[in-house]
Amino acid sequence: MAKQRRKGIGCVERMFKILEYLKNNTDQDHPTSQADMRKSEEISSYIGHKQTFNRLIKDLAQILNSDEHGFKKEEDWNIHFDDFKRAYGDENLNEDDIEELIEQDSMHIQNLYYQRKFSYEEINSLIEGILSTKTLDTESARKLIEKVENHLTTKFYQKGAKCICKVREPELVDRQLLKNNLLMLQKAIDENVQIAFRFNGYTYNKQLEPVREKKDIVSPYYIVVSGGRYYLLACKEIVRNKKSIKNMSIWRIDLMTEMEIATVEEMTQTRIPKREVENLPMEWSEDFQLKHLNMSFDKPVKVTLRIKSEKEEHNPKKRVRPDYTFLHDWFGDTFEYIQTEQEAPFDDIVQVECSPYAMVHWALQYSERVEVIEPVSIRNDIIEKIKELNQKYKLQ
Repeated sequence: MAKQRRKGIGCVERMFKILEYLKNNTDQDHPTSQADMRKSEEISSYIGHKQTFNRLIKDLAQILNSDEHGFKKEEDWNIHFDDFKRAYGDENLNEDDIEELIEQDSMHIQNLYYQRKFSYEEINSLIEGILSTKTLDTESARKLIEKVENHLTTKFYQKGAKCICKVREPELVDRQLLKNNLLMLQKAIDENVQIAFRFNGYTYNKQLEPVREKKDIVSPYYIVVSGGRYYLLACKEIVRNKKSIKNMSIWRIDLMTEMEIATVEEMTQTRIPKREVENLPMEWSEDFQLKHLNMSFDKPVKVTLRIKSEKEEHNPKKRVRPDYTFLHDWFGDTFEYIQTEQEAPFDDIVQVECSPYAMVHWALQYSERVEVIEPVSIRNDIIEKIKELNQKYKLQ
């Protein structure tokens, strides 16, 4: 039966089947050979004679490893085997040896494998992104992960538990609205134009309602994901006392409705250049959130803090425990230890860079561990907040 079927197999079908086999059953750590493939029931009937197989693999390598400019760099190849690397790889033979190897058709197909575009580490990163996104429900995320695993990996990829598991959450946002908004915003950013939208808030009866009658018109620059929510860094130009004010502002994308490209008299509005916007980063920086806690948008400043860090009774240089986790959770590696005070209770002095508005609320949140020393303006704002709390809770 196998022999009859082999006679009827065309070159295109043979090439397709062998390519699919290599994609699913080989990688750099698990190469194959013609002998091994002949033992596989899945592919053996498509191998053909030795010369046929060798010619087909060479043709595949010539096609998939080159472009209009010639052979790609070895790291960009799809089909790998030893003699092809010797002839065309980054550390290839001299021209005479290459010519001899090709003319005599003496390339051997050894250590053959298909190299996919995505490494297993990159696949894991893609899956983690799918698991953490708010625009997909649990079932849609499961199906998408299944497609990624089935079409972008090999049988050697370790499927199963990932670094992030999707947690069932209440439906806090309209997923379709969020998807549409993200697409529109990316289009506006790519085309360097402004957008118009209604900005909303939730009412007592759990419905979105506009916070003002007119639409807001802003220049969009960056889409940011923070704390599971999507934000837009933008600029809404304000004219006050005949003076134009162009400050960075941050908007919750899931609270935007009726979004459209902004026009005036049917003319699309070009966005304000980045360099004209106060406090807007010219290039995106990964430490943005560390300086803008909870996506506050005022300009970060240097803040000096006194941190309670318990020391041993008879050795103030010796800490009782590693207790800076809370600070690292918010500021990562950006906080700077300055010194330990010389008198009891031997607290630590550290410095961070943070939005003043955010620091006031963060310092109150961690008031049992943190005291703001400088700048005085932030310290005074905290004092005023404490006075308000005292009055609210009728404390003496």
